[in-house]
Amino acid sequence: MAVGTPNAGAVPLAPPSVGAVASPLRRSRFTPEYWAGLRFLACGRAIPGTLFALMGWVQLSRVLNTIHAMPPGAGAVRVADKVVSPLLYTLFCTIPAVLYLTRPRPKARDGSMGARTAAFTGTFMQLLVGTFLGAGPVLYGMPPLVAGVSVLVTITSFCGALWSLAYLRRSLSIIPEARRLATGGPYAVVRHPLYLFEIMAGLGALGAVPGLISALSFVVFVGMQMVRAGYEERLLMRSFPEYADYARRTRRLIPFVW
Repeated sequence: MAVGTPNAGAVPLAPPSVGAVASPLRRSRFTPEYWAGLRFLACGRAIPGTLFALMGWVQLSRVLNTIHAMPPGAGAVRVADKVVSPLLYTLFCTIPAVLYLTRPRPKARDGSMGARTAAFTGTFMQLLVGTFLGAGPVLYGMPPLVAGVSVLVTITSFCGALWSLAYLRRSLSIIPEARRLATGGPYAVVRHPLYLFEIMAGLGALGAVPGLISALSFVVFVGMQMVRAGYEERLLMRSFPEYADYARRTRRLIPFVW
């Protein structure tokens, strides 16, 4: 007898009523996968995307006000410090908004309390200080040469951070998540180029304006980024078999050193 052929003489079953079909469908709509999808749309896309867009808008408004108030004949260092560097920082805040709103769901993630704490503290420490709090009371004055070099370091760092975002693209995340393995561009030099350039930008900002708030936040920021890198590497090691070989041949944070 062919599979699926009814037995001879069997009494055909009556078709289910409309209500009998609709009720299971209504119940199956609200599955764990359904709620997981809603959480991802809210917490994985809408909330972080909106936050980054807000910070980008605030920063852009400040840059436009600075340009409007810039005196004629301002020097190159002043323009670089007050216009070029903040514009790059604005892009650094705004681009993640687009990436978060369009990124796919991860293959794997680490939602542990330790990973979340390190990730959110590391991310928002520098972003919120740079966008809303400012440097705070200045601790000491810096020679003009040091301030000028610091501005150059900051601009270079933001360019490197944007370069890293261009390679990371929609795999960007706050908490450790695995989507795809980025190994090209800056990721061929160190395993965490985005953290490297963010730390460099923080050092440049401290050299230009050594404020109390920025100094304290920088220490916490560096510590959290190191903890965060450890969580990310353990997740990527589990998710991508080729990550072990990539980690062996690529330094973690400092090229040719560590």
